[in-house]
Amino acid sequence: MFRYGFRICLIAVLAFVGYSNFPLTASESEFNYPRTSVGENPKYAALAAEVRAQSASCMVVQEGKTIVGEWYWEGRTPQTLSEGFSTMKSVTATLVGIAQTQKKLNINQKASDFITEWKGTSSESITIRQLLSMTSGRREVFNGNPLADNEQIAINIGQETTPGTNWRYTNTTLQVLETVLERAVGGSVKSFAKKNLLTPLGMKSKLTEDGGSNMFMFAFWDTSCRDLAKLVQLYLQNGKWNNKQILSAEFVNDARTSSSALNQNYGLLWWLNREGTTKSTSATSQTRIGPRYQNTPLDMFEAVGACGQTAMGFPTQNLIVTFMRTKTLFDALTCGSDSQTSALNKMASRVFVLTK
Repeated sequence: MFRYGFRICLIAVLAFVGYSNFPLTASESEFNYPRTSVGENPKYAALAAEVRAQSASCMVVQEGKTIVGEWYWEGRTPQTLSEGFSTMKSVTATLVGIAQTQKKLNINQKASDFITEWKGTSSESITIRQLLSMTSGRREVFNGNPLADNEQIAINIGQETTPGTNWRYTNTTLQVLETVLERAVGGSVKSFAKKNLLTPLGMKSKLTEDGGSNMFMFAFWDTSCRDLAKLVQLYLQNGKWNNKQILSAEFVNDARTSSSALNQNYGLLWWLNREGTTKSTSATSQTRIGPRYQNTPLDMFEAVGACGQTAMGFPTQNLIVTFMRTKTLFDALTCGSDSQTSALNKMASRVFVLTK
């Protein structure tokens, strides 16, 4: 019960923090023992030192399908799971993309085709794509009580602006995608995720449901540096895993393309590094022009969560770098917006310089 109460308090603090295959088979042996010997690879030693200096607890570097550098600090191991915070948003995008690949929905259709409660309201015209691109115009409120039915809160919270006219980083808005998925696939979203994503990729991550048996879509999943790298690798392989097209190449391209002129550095629940308009995660969404990171390839994309949880993909270089800072939810009380989190969230430029 205390753990639940803690999560309720924590989500209020962290609601807007962050922007936030290895071997091709998913066997247990290959999960635990990557194809090549790993460890403190000298090529990435400087990067590892910088990441560790910001209190990170793990880092994985992968070239192609091979882990070429792996570091664990503070008692962590490759199997240690930690709260991934908003990196879960990119998982949500992936699940929607899998459902589209299976022809259970189309992201260009109205969300109200599934959320029938929105019929005849100002939210009826919202598309699934607008939910994925943070342009739905839905209100944002405190959300994340694990004892409550967060789905009903999200469905009923109401409209704030006209769909497609404003970009705003939200959590509550994304929770309605659980309703969309549940009704599209005809069953539990958690079971759908395990069957179609976690199990095929050999991911050991754990997903969380609330008191209404709704899977959280914006945070609250326990994951690892390795599992985050697998998620990125799926996109670098254009959605294919073990010669099976889990996620369509079309959706992969959509997710890694600017989804709105309102924020050209945001795809479909993935952060980008493009020229053009950039907005922040704050409620006021300050705007600037230019890529998020200098000296970093413009095709780079990443999943980012509070406290510096990060998974970066560099398509041209076929490179993945992931790192996580916190080990438990309690750690997050002191790292939500401190200087070390800020440093980790700006690490992409250093990553590219130090891995070339």
